[in-house]
Amino acid sequence: MHRFFVKPEQRFESTITISGEDFKHIAKVLRLGKGDVIEVCDGQGTDYLVTLNTPGEQTISGSIARHYPSQGETPEMSVTLFQGLPKGAKMEVIIQKAVELGVYQIIPFSSCRAVSQIKDKQDKKLERWQRIAYEAAKQSKRGIIPRILWPLTFKEVLSEVARYDLMILAYEDENRQTLKGALEAVRKISKTDKPLSIGVIVGPEGGFDPQEAAACQAAGVISVTLGKRILRTETAGMVVLSQLNFWKEE
Repeated sequence: MHRFFVKPEQRFESTITISGEDFKHIAKVLRLGKGDVIEVCDGQGTDYLVTLNTPGEQTISGSIARHYPSQGETPEMSVTLFQGLPKGAKMEVIIQKAVELGVYQIIPFSSCRAVSQIKDKQDKKLERWQRIAYEAAKQSKRGIIPRILWPLTFKEVLSEVARYDLMILAYEDENRQTLKGALEAVRKISKTDKPLSIGVIVGPEGGFDPQEAAACQAAGVISVTLGKRILRTETAGMVVLSQLNFWKEE
């Protein structure tokens, strides 16, 4: 079944109206119309089964047959990926796969060994990255569209640590603390019913400078090993997200 996102204001009582690029895709590309059924998500965790009416010139509306919680979210935890800026198009792959694996938001950051940089807010990369997140969320039936935030400096990343129940650093020179061990430790001290907030820091291609790793540890970030093999920057975050999903399902 075809699936689309709408903003809350596009719903009025038992009717949803779709316009813009999604309208063109529905009416011109898919050629859907009166009587066809689509799935619509409000981006806030609720899905709607919608029976379409006849398309207008610029919009198409439909009647809500039923609504239900989105199945593409993990309500027990919220994961933010802090991703060191990689070279070339790697960030696009990271965003796509991280969204598929359930990330809540992605925050790029610059560091000593990061080659790629975003110099000013006129840079179109962020707009493209958010579009990739939107398409990945639609394809993977997410209940939200994860946000891609404006890049931070490494120092700004460290200032975010206190906001999370657990902040971990995927560090190639860590050889004792495992991700499983860090998660078990936080499970024992967590006494709240609200979603567990987890931050995951992954470095760029060159990894982390030892001083950066030390600064993380001083700020309360827990360094973890992802195994005996050295992973690429576009792989490390996906491994952590996969293991977090397995841990929560367990």
